[in-house]
Amino acid sequence: MRNQRILLLWRTPYRTMYEDTVRSMGRSQGVQTKSRPKLNRDSVATAAIALIERDGLETLTMRALADELRCGTMSLYSHVRNRDDLLESVVELLIRELDTVAQARETWQQAIRRVLGSYRDLAVRHPRTFELLALAPYDELPVAPHLARVLCVLQGAGLNADQASHVLAVADAYATGFLVVWARSQATHRQDDLPTPWPMLSDLRHLDGFERGLATLIAGLEATLGSTAG
Repeated sequence: MRNQRILLLWRTPYRTMYEDTVRSMGRSQGVQTKSRPKLNRDSVATAAIALIERDGLETLTMRALADELRCGTMSLYSHVRNRDDLLESVVELLIRELDTVAQARETWQQAIRRVLGSYRDLAVRHPRTFELLALAPYDELPVAPHLARVLCVLQGAGLNADQASHVLAVADAYATGFLVVWARSQATHRQDDLPTPWPMLSDLRHLDGFERGLATLIAGLEATLGSTAG
């Protein structure tokens, strides 16, 4: 037993030194190795989005994400507390992709069109992840500060507080409903699907309808708010 222990103690540093030498030789000879991404909350969330878009939300586990990042599962817990916190970090990252910066001399109609256009573009980029943001509680972190910024944009464009809240509530309900249905359809349908018995319904899956609906929505809001808005 004593001899075995001495042997193991002798082999460990030798093996480590050998592996270091091989890695060093590989680098000096131009051998390309795939580097691990630096882990932080954003990189973990980015990898989670990539995994969801490729394999679906149901496949997102801490172990699967660790495999995606080529790290130990426990390493993830330095950046997210658990799976729920991981999903929250994903929503945080999605929100940062949205355009909610106020523009000078922008009307409320232009502002809501721009904000919802950014929302639509997010659904196009991340159709499988989009629902995490779209259906997240609106009065909790991290969504609440985002909606508060949109309200500020609308008020800066000429609406009072009540009008801004009304416009945002109606516009968000429309955009979320349309885009969630559209995003879900992307997971079950392809553009080259075989013709269906109801071809007239195929247009409902197209984003062209979003713009037409948005124009109708804005016209209705203008009629409702009347001359007191803007």
